[in-house]
Amino acid sequence: MNKFRSIAHLMEQVEGPLSRAGVVVSEAWRDNEQAVGFFSHGDVGLAAYVYSYGQAAGRYGINLDFPEPDGSPLLPVPTSAENLPLAAIVQMLLEHFEVPVTALA
Repeated sequence: MNKFRSIAHLMEQVEGPLSRAGVVVSEAWRDNEQAVGFFSHGDVGLAAYVYSYGQAAGRYGINLDFPEPDGSPLLPVPTSAENLPLAAIVQMLLEHFEVPVTALA
């Protein structure tokens, strides 16, 4: 996978904890050098897409996808953000996929 340095660095930070939590890199984004997608094996509707294009140096954008709820629709919540530092993106990914703290070790 050929990725820009900023995306490769992000992947280094999160691949271990996410993979231990059953989250994998999406093949759909394999050829995009400036982006990476992740999804949960347990629920493919739970996904995230992180990108560096159109962002300031050292910043990222993120889109979060959620599974369709059973019953009534949920209140709308923001599902994307831009121009965030690496630490914020890592935290958002870990929270989005409910990665247990023990997975970080």
